[in-house]
Amino acid sequence: MTTRPWVQLHNLRRAQVLLIQPCNAAACVGNYFQAEVYRKSGWNTWREADSLLRDLREEGKVAFAAVDSSILETAPDDPRGAIVLETEMERAKSPDGGDWGAPSWRWFRPTRTGRWTALENLTEALVRAVRRVEGLGVPHVIALVNPRGYFLALAAAVAECGLLDRWVLFHVPAHPRHLLKAVREVAPIVRAAAVGTKLAGGIYPIPALLRSLRRETRRYREPLPPRWRAWGKVPKAQRGGGDWAPSMRIAGRRGVSHENAR
Repeated sequence: MTTRPWVQLHNLRRAQVLLIQPCNAAACVGNYFQAEVYRKSGWNTWREADSLLRDLREEGKVAFAAVDSSILETAPDDPRGAIVLETEMERAKSPDGGDWGAPSWRWFRPTRTGRWTALENLTEALVRAVRRVEGLGVPHVIALVNPRGYFLALAAAVAECGLLDRWVLFHVPAHPRHLLKAVREVAPIVRAAAVGTKLAGGIYPIPALLRSLRRETRRYREPLPPRWRAWGKVPKAQRGGGDWAPSMRIAGRRGVSHENAR
C-alpha cells in the first residue's frame, strides 16, 4: 500500500476517465493537491477524489484536470486553453506566488457597457481546451465544476464542440460547501466508467443536491445572453437525452472519505 499523500500521474496513457474539477487556491504553487498551502486541514476536493479513487489512480485509470481561469491572466493565447491536466499543473502557478482568489460570479458578470467579456474569454479558452482534451483519446470525460462562471462556460464549450452526447457534466450548486458532497456522490460514477460502464453523455443534476441547486439558481436575477442561457437553467432531467442514467444510480458512497476514516 502506498504511503504517499496523493497519487500524481505523469502521463495519461492508461487513463479511462478524465475527471475535471474546479481549480483551487493551491494553483498559486502549481499543484492543486497541496491543500495545506491554504487550509489547515490539508484537505480539499482533489485530495478527497484521490482518496476515494486511490486504487484506480494508482493503476493510472483515472486522471484529474482542472478548469482554471488564471490561464487567462498568464497565457491568454495558450492553445491548450483553460483546462489544466494534472501532468502540467505548473501552468497555473502564480508568478508572484500569491493566491489568484476564488472565481466568484462577480468576475464574470457584464461590464458597465453590458458586455460579458470575462465569460466570453473563458468560454473561448474552454472551446480550445475541450477540443484538445477530446483529442487525447480518453474514453470518458466527466466534469464536476461548481463556480457558476466555470460551469456556464464549460457547458457552452462542450455543446459548441458537439460533445454533449459524449462528455458528462454535473450541474451542482456554486457554493463551495456542497463540493465535497458532490465529489463523494460522483466518485462511484467515475469508478464505474473506469472499469467499463458506458455512460450516456449530457448534463446531470445530482439528486442529493438538486434542492440546493434550485434554491441557489432562483437568486440569479440577471438574464443570461443566448450563448449561456440554456445552461443556466436547472435540468429536470439529463440534457442530451434520457433521464438520470441507470449507471448513475450506482449505490454510491463506496470507499471511505478522509473525514469518515478518522
